[in-house]
Amino acid sequence: HNRVPSLGNMIPENESSVVVRKNVILTVDIGSSSIRCGTYEITEKDYVIPFGECFSVRKVRTVEPNTGKIMLKTEKGTDLQDEIDGVIDDVLQHLRNSSMDIKVVGLGFATFCMNLIAIDMYGQPVGKDVTLSYGCCSPEVADECRWLKSHLGMDKEAGIYQRTGAPLHSSYALPQLRHLYTSSELSSLVDRIVVWQTLSSSCLSRWRGVPFSHVSFSEASWTGLFNFRTCEWDKETVSLLPEACQNHMPPLCDYSDEVMPSGGMRPHKIGENAMEKNPYWDRWPELRGLDDNGDPGCRLFFGLGDGACANIGSNCWTNQKIAVTIGTSAAARVCVPMQMSNYTDNFHVPRGLFCYRIDRSHVLVGGALTDGGSVIEWARQLLNLENDNDFSDCVAEVENLLNRDYESCLEGFISPSALSVVPFLSGERSLGFRDGANFCISGLTRNSGRAHFLKACLEGVILRLEVILRLLQEGVESGRRKPRIVVSGAALERNPLWRQMLADCSGLQVQYDTTVRETTSKGVARMVAVALAMERDMSIDSSSYLVGVPKVDSIYLSPRLPITEKYWAVALEDQENLIDAASTVW
Repeated sequence: HNRVPSLGNMIPENESSVVVRKNVILTVDIGSSSIRCGTYEITEKDYVIPFGECFSVRKVRTVEPNTGKIMLKTEKGTDLQDEIDGVIDDVLQHLRNSSMDIKVVGLGFATFCMNLIAIDMYGQPVGKDVTLSYGCCSPEVADECRWLKSHLGMDKEAGIYQRTGAPLHSSYALPQLRHLYTSSELSSLVDRIVVWQTLSSSCLSRWRGVPFSHVSFSEASWTGLFNFRTCEWDKETVSLLPEACQNHMPPLCDYSDEVMPSGGMRPHKIGENAMEKNPYWDRWPELRGLDDNGDPGCRLFFGLGDGACANIGSNCWTNQKIAVTIGTSAAARVCVPMQMSNYTDNFHVPRGLFCYRIDRSHVLVGGALTDGGSVIEWARQLLNLENDNDFSDCVAEVENLLNRDYESCLEGFISPSALSVVPFLSGERSLGFRDGANFCISGLTRNSGRAHFLKACLEGVILRLEVILRLLQEGVESGRRKPRIVVSGAALERNPLWRQMLADCSGLQVQYDTTVRETTSKGVARMVAVALAMERDMSIDSSSYLVGVPKVDSIYLSPRLPITEKYWAVALEDQENLIDAASTVW
């Protein structure tokens, strides 16, 4: 599962006698289905570029379906923390094998959001049953959401939404925590909780030798308990939690704040085991806060939400570019400059979208689907298309069907083979945030085949993204020009037909950067690099730095208007009608 080639062949022969120090950043990306560690070199202009092919990935499921519990023990029986440590071990070992002079100056994190882990008095996770994530769609938590909405009333609920940027929904922390703390079955575990941590803060605590760490504004914002305007826990929302839970909320900071001396590891643990040596001090000397000469070493940065990092890694740092990512899940997001403040500004979060804090100066506005690429993976299993060649053949059939449907639409009717799918395999987030929503399909006949079903699944995800894109364009000013979509995520990168569908449906130009891979990891590296640059020179503006990046090789897809416009308008109307009909039984 690990891809970590040697770096020894990276030095040109005619320069082998010249030793130039390379400052590099390590990035850790914890996703719902894999854990990755990458390496990026900081160039002289503070840009970041991949450092050779020094990269490690482990395919590990980290979120349990339906319950949303974090799998602290993987399906292989290993500890999740050990898998995270393992990818760093892999990359550091290969850096050591290089003949280059390499210094690791920073380590940054991206994690799937939201995620929370209960920690006991010894700094250890209490157990899987007291963990939370965005993937929860249990009926008990859905009942908690319904009670909260009834108890609060529409005005108070709307107030929470506008302060936290998150609606009341099972994928957020408020209903999950209320259910957890009041469950008699979990009372013995709840009694052991001292503090809540995220995956990244838990890792940082362990590596630094401290019982617990701060949680970043970015990760806190994804919980739905954080006031994105003032950058603190939202008092009114947190007051809805049991008192014990309120006392377990962690301290907050920006991702780049130095709340630990030297921002790195300690040689000894602090707390109950103050004299115990920190095992990571010798295991990872490259990540110490001070090097052997007493000079600044490696800064360990707090976690960032993976969605924010995907935007930054895709060069979508202005409202002229909308990042659309389809991996396991799917999302469309745009970055908006917004300083933290103690007053309510005029920005209104469009109903159905989210607004999360990235750092002190920026927020992320968008919408997300729990199921994106996971719909296609499920369809492949259902249709016996797990063989790549069989799947490719079926996608080619889908393309032929789509082109015929376009032609039929021009002649005044939609092909009778057209199906409509609502792709909510794991419930609905944007736009309706309806707990209990599920997958449904309409239009099946005896003539429906595998290609018809797969086509409907692909279209179903695109149509839900289209509704998010429309709201984004209405709610976030992008100037006179139409914004451009920049795509990322393994599911979109591997499927050119899906990218063309996105252009046709949205009516927007779609950009695919062919040379950029691992956009989330690249986004982490860029955020770490800008923080280090601003440390050296406080006059640097993070926005201008992130906008001014080198150009990349891209493929541009234009919508095939007007031939496609009517087809997708009818398809969206059909899907909305299906949602309206099905929602009566959700």
